[in-house]
Order: sequence, then structure tokens, then C-alpha cells
Amino acid sequence: MRKAAGILLFTIILAMALLPAGCKAGLFGNNKSYSPQEVLDKYFSSAMRRDYAASYDCYYAAYKAKINKADYVKHRDEDPAVLQKYQILSLRQTDGAALANVLLTFASAKQPGSARPVSINVKENLVKEGGQWKIKVW
Repeated sequence: MRKAAGILLFTIILAMALLPAGCKAGLFGNNKSYSPQEVLDKYFSSAMRRDYAASYDCYYAAYKAKINKADYVKHRDEDPAVLQKYQILSLRQTDGAALANVLLTFASAKQPGSARPVSINVKENLVKEGGQWKIKVW
């Protein structure tokens, strides 16, 4: 049981490091600059739909330079952690950066005795890149 809980926790932490969601300007339908709140909403709502191809575009260029889209989508599709809901608890913004505190709730693992969802509080960094807000992973 402890091993299963450890694996679930590791999966959730890994999912947070790679969590996706659909943010490039084309997804919104035009080149308007969206607020950090709007980008986070697209990011997490896409993750809930498991639309990882769209979410990849939310990340900033340094992340994309290290992880290509096909590998990212493949890895995320294999992850058993399913985001059920999110709540942006706080969001602080400056001219070129933003920091959000977000509560994420994942579906419970399909294991005996683990019927409750798992919640985790994460920090999400955003930066302005080319006039657009992007999720900063590192």
C-alpha cells in the first residue's frame, strides 16, 4: 500500500512538472494578448480534457527547445494521473512575470482502498514572451 501511494505521489508530481493545456494565440482564435488568468484557465481546462497537443503551446520557448511536442504528448498520454478540477487560489503579476498558486485535484488511483481524489497545491510561473503570456516550467 505504501509503495502504491508513493507511485501515485510520484506520478502526480511528474504530471505537475509537465502539465499541459492549449494556449497559443491560434487556439484562442486571434493574436490578442491574453491575461495570465486566461492562459492558466486554458492551460488547466485543456489538461482536464487531456488535450495535450494543444497544451504544449502554452509553454515558453526554452521548454519547447528541450522537449518536442510529439514526445511531450506521448508521455502525457501515458500518465495515469487525470486532472479533475483546478482552482487558482492567487495570482500575482508584474510587467513581465506572474506567479500563481493553484490547487489541483486528481482522480484517485484505481487501487483498493484509494477512493478519494488527491489534491496538491502547485506554483505556476508565467512569463511574457513575444507579447504573449506563457507557462514557465524551469
